[in-house]
Amino acid sequence: MRLRSLRIDGFGRLADRTFAFGSGLNVVIGPNEAGKSTLAAALVASLYGLQRGEKDRWRPWTGTAFATALTYETSDGAQWEVHRALERDTKGVRVFDTAGADAAARLGLGKNLSPGDVHLGISLDVFVQTACVRQRAMAFDSGTAGQVSTALAHALDGGPKEDAALGALKRLEDAQREHVGTKLAHKNAPLKRLRDLEADQVRAAADARAALERQSSLRERIVAERMKRDRAAAGATQLERRIRTLRASRLRARLDALKEYRDELAALQTARAAFDDVATFAAERVAALDDAWYSWRSSESVADAAARAVAEEALTAAESEELAERRRDAGTFDEAGFDALRAACARAETARGHAAAAASEAAGARRDGDGGSPGGVLIGAALAATVADVGVAIAHLWLWTAIAGAIAVAFALAAFAGARARTARRRDADARQRAADAALAEESAAAEAVVRVLAPLGIATIDELAHRRERLRMLTVREQAAFKAQARAHTAGAAAQAEAARFDALADSVVPDVVADRDARRAAARRRANRRRERDGLDAGLAMLAMQRSNILHGEDDFAVQAELDALLAAGVEPATEDDPLTLRALEAERAELDARARDAERSVAALEGELRGGEENVPDIAALDEELAATRREIERLDAFDRALKLARTTIDARKEEAHRAFARRLEEYSAGVLGTITGGRYGEVRLDPATLAIRVRVPETGAIEELDRLSAGTRDQIALVVRFATARMFAEGLETPPLLLDDPFAFWDAERIARCLPILVHGAERAQCIVFTASAELAAAAAASGGTTIALDGALVGKA
Repeated sequence: MRLRSLRIDGFGRLADRTFAFGSGLNVVIGPNEAGKSTLAAALVASLYGLQRGEKDRWRPWTGTAFATALTYETSDGAQWEVHRALERDTKGVRVFDTAGADAAARLGLGKNLSPGDVHLGISLDVFVQTACVRQRAMAFDSGTAGQVSTALAHALDGGPKEDAALGALKRLEDAQREHVGTKLAHKNAPLKRLRDLEADQVRAAADARAALERQSSLRERIVAERMKRDRAAAGATQLERRIRTLRASRLRARLDALKEYRDELAALQTARAAFDDVATFAAERVAALDDAWYSWRSSESVADAAARAVAEEALTAAESEELAERRRDAGTFDEAGFDALRAACARAETARGHAAAAASEAAGARRDGDGGSPGGVLIGAALAATVADVGVAIAHLWLWTAIAGAIAVAFALAAFAGARARTARRRDADARQRAADAALAEESAAAEAVVRVLAPLGIATIDELAHRRERLRMLTVREQAAFKAQARAHTAGAAAQAEAARFDALADSVVPDVVADRDARRAAARRRANRRRERDGLDAGLAMLAMQRSNILHGEDDFAVQAELDALLAAGVEPATEDDPLTLRALEAERAELDARARDAERSVAALEGELRGGEENVPDIAALDEELAATRREIERLDAFDRALKLARTTIDARKEEAHRAFARRLEEYSAGVLGTITGGRYGEVRLDPATLAIRVRVPETGAIEELDRLSAGTRDQIALVVRFATARMFAEGLETPPLLLDDPFAFWDAERIARCLPILVHGAERAQCIVFTASAELAAAAAASGGTTIALDGALVGKA
């Protein structure tokens, strides 16, 4: 098959594009995301349709018609044109032949129309695994290995043998389905039906034999149940006679107890009548009345204590008069005024101290300045020294004259210095006197200011004012405490009155006929409550008597009990001397149990007799069942032998088919070995292929061992897988239509050397099978064009999303 052109109305990112393909090597070039994989998918979808789940993936981005038109040529020279409306799945495909006639009827495969299946002779899965190489998926998928192996074996020279084998296998399968049946078959399964019939017949025979055994067992059980019934009935009759005597004794005891009950009831009713005056008294409200009384007494105590506190806290008349006076004198000062007045007094005291100190210092300085004895002595000494000096001089004692002269000069100097000091002290004394006078003047001014404030109030000193202010504070605190005590007393009195009113209201509702003080009304209510409790106790006794009567009669009427006793006595039953209720109840329970056993045995006899009659009518013929089972087993043995013969034939054909598959595997290895040596530079030249799994192995030159592809590098694995792909296409060409090879960027991870070695293989392979390579490599496109290949550029014509 050679693809000629593809028109895309809308497929993924491609829209309104037409692509023409050459007969040999075609290189579709475009950058990443240009639509190369989209174009490859459109070619596959045009031949086979979309796979499940791919419709939404390849829906047009721009909203154009989801459709393609593919033109191709088969090896017989016929040209075909496939139009697909991909939105409609299998119903949207039309195929036209060379003359333009509709060829759908000639190519249809039931409800599905797939030109790829018809013209290529391989399914979509086989095509994708052999002729369509997608990105990073160069190797075969082991999941479809069986389909690929069958297709390759059919394409070789042994294809007719493969067809014959397949035909034989089909006939064997048909024979097995028709005469034996498969394990999963439900409608046509003769052997399974026979085995089911055998099982049913075995069960029927076993059921028949079991039924006979049950009939015999039923007869034995009926005899046993009848004996059980008779024994139970006899025991129940004996117990009934004893029960009647105990019953008569019990009835007589109950009537005696009933007489005692009536006497006690009359006595209690008489005692209860004495308390009729409190029959309607609400005794349950006395507790609330007591609470109200205690609350009232407590409130009265609190009110009395508050009144005493008022008396204790109240001011006397003298204290009230003193408080008024203190408010008129000491109370006229606020804290700021009093602090200012105290500050003035402090300044006067400070000034007085300064004046006294200054006066004392001035007097001392004045005394020092006025004293002359030291100076006079010095002057006298100086004069004496002078006279002595003169005398000595006269006496011509010059040494002593010099000493005396020096002494005289010293005394003179000392006298002069003393005179100057006295002058300075006199000046200092004058200054100190002036300071003392100023301090006295300041003291006088401060004292006059204090006197001007205190004199109108009749207060002599600031200390007296402070004392009066302290007294004012104390009396004010006591006055405020008296006011608070009066408020508490008023509140306590109101609470006491409220509690008294609450008690009176309760007392009016509980003892409205008692008119007295609260204590008396409370006492009267308590007395009536006690009487009401006594009456309730009598009512409880009456209730207990009613329960006693119920226990005596057990829900029966006393006249009925008397009548039953009379009937027993009339029937000649003598009451027993003992009266043990436990013995009577035990006998009655035992009799009831015996009656129940007798009834159960009677019902069992009836049921067993009915089952026996029904079983006798339905017991099958065991001999006939055994004959039918033997015939069924003979038929099963015949079909088992036929099934073993079919399996032996299938095993033989599968062995021959496996030999054919090994043959195509050897030829595929031969086709691949030479090409592999070329593209790998002679490094790898021996290939092994498993026909069952299509797993590829190669001989590694370093070790000489056959290794799996997983042991090799990614690029080498892709090279070997590509070679096998070309070999597969060559094998298809020998017996089927040659499929076009679609290589979606298989060299994305190849280096330049690998691509250079592989390009001749592509060109050579494209001479036998059309090859379309999708790539982003400009170098590869240029090299392919130089080798005569067709180049198709995708960039510059993209439609829709970027």
